[in-house]
Amino acid sequence: MVIFVLLLSITTTFAQLPSNANKQGNTKNENDIMTRMLDYSGPSENHAILDQLAGKWNFMDPKRSFIKGTLSRKPIYDGRFYIVEITGGKLPLPVGNGKMKDGNYQNLQIEGYDNPKAKFVTTSVNNHIGSDIEMQIGSFNKEKNTFTYEWETELVPGLKKTNTRILRIVDKQHYIEEYFEMQDGRQVKIRELDYARSPE
Repeated sequence: MVIFVLLLSITTTFAQLPSNANKQGNTKNENDIMTRMLDYSGPSENHAILDQLAGKWNFMDPKRSFIKGTLSRKPIYDGRFYIVEITGGKLPLPVGNGKMKDGNYQNLQIEGYDNPKAKFVTTSVNNHIGSDIEMQIGSFNKEKNTFTYEWETELVPGLKKTNTRILRIVDKQHYIEEYFEMQDGRQVKIRELDYARSPE
């Protein structure tokens, strides 16, 4: 009886083990998935669109000339992403406990293109207004040479705003950004910035 139980147990265990064919099938499937993941991870023709904006730029608000600064955009990881560093004019900056100090406005962004989602993405943080990390999701219109990004902010609890940023490439030396936010159910333009490529 004991021998019968042992034989039954061994037979059941071996029956549950995958066959070599299944192992090979699983390995092939895993290799296919890894190949696809790597294919979707590399820079694409959409990353090349972002590359048009690489370099150093000077910007200003055409209606408020005191709003001006510099922007540097450079590729990282073989062009998979772009780091954008912005420096503006002097502002009162929050340093905690209700205290402020004067300093230059600074903004740090990471731009990229999400291949599986087929969307442009930008994360943004700054040293002035907001403690959040903005995640802007966008698309590109080839005919108009224009990016359109959208995102939501909540800079004060319960006060949510829907925002839109439109970036239009004028030529190799110029581009324009327009910022909009929803106010009372309609889109209101709150800022425009003109960018000119800086001589290297």
